[in-house]
Amino acid sequence: MLPRGDHAVVPAQAGRPAPLVETRVYQPEREWHRHDYHQVLFGLDGACELEIGGHLHRLDPCGGLIVPAGERHDFLGLAGNRQLVLDMPLDSLALPAALMDRPTAFAITGGWRERVRRLATLPPGANSRQHHWQLAATLAADLAQALGVDGRAQPARFPLAQIDAYLRRHLDTPLRADQLAAQFGWSVRRFHTLFCNAFGDTPHRYQMRLRLDQAARLLADRAQPLADISLALGFPDQTTFTRSFTQRFGLPPGAWRAGLGLASIALPASRQR
Repeated sequence: MLPRGDHAVVPAQAGRPAPLVETRVYQPEREWHRHDYHQVLFGLDGACELEIGGHLHRLDPCGGLIVPAGERHDFLGLAGNRQLVLDMPLDSLALPAALMDRPTAFAITGGWRERVRRLATLPPGANSRQHHWQLAATLAADLAQALGVDGRAQPARFPLAQIDAYLRRHLDTPLRADQLAAQFGWSVRRFHTLFCNAFGDTPHRYQMRLRLDQAARLLADRAQPLADISLALGFPDQTTFTRSFTQRFGLPPGAWRAGLGLASIALPASRQR
């Protein structure tokens, strides 16, 4: 259906809004709105047009578009259009803030295109908050990789994409700010300042969000014990993992996994598009 205004994101425990992922069809009448959450659109079928700040974007099955929070966007659906849409509340998913600070069109090709189409096919009953988080975390990881390769959102002289990729490769090793600064050749103080500006969070808190986003995906594999997930993500013990996960998502890992039902939709991170 065509959004007739702001789409509400999935309610979350402890008052935290959660991402929403769903397919949408836009109607042929031009309309507009703005909302207080980021939105990422992935073209599936047909085409639609969105105008932001006087610039016209055409979305088709080979492309996607980031719509930052607060940006007015006019939209018009063309024949046979269908999009996979990610509504992303601020400070929910682990993505660098700088990637979301302006409208950005991006290409969806090769393996990534097939992956998006798979994610758009929800199994019956897979509409729980847990499933939305799994889908959203998967899309966010792919988006960070794609935009990093394209170099679209790197602040001047600060290697945002390389830092983000490095952190995603080392989820099993919590890294201090001084270690990251040394890895990329910056003083600790300057690195911390630039990191907070580019990522919208401190290095420690951003790493924790990355690790817990991955945990939400790994919990779909019922054969993987919670202790193994905890170890794979660098937590000192399962108790610490459970406490951190519950603080973030409002449910302990076991209850989260139980709420997934029998369907599993989480996919491993893709290395090709």
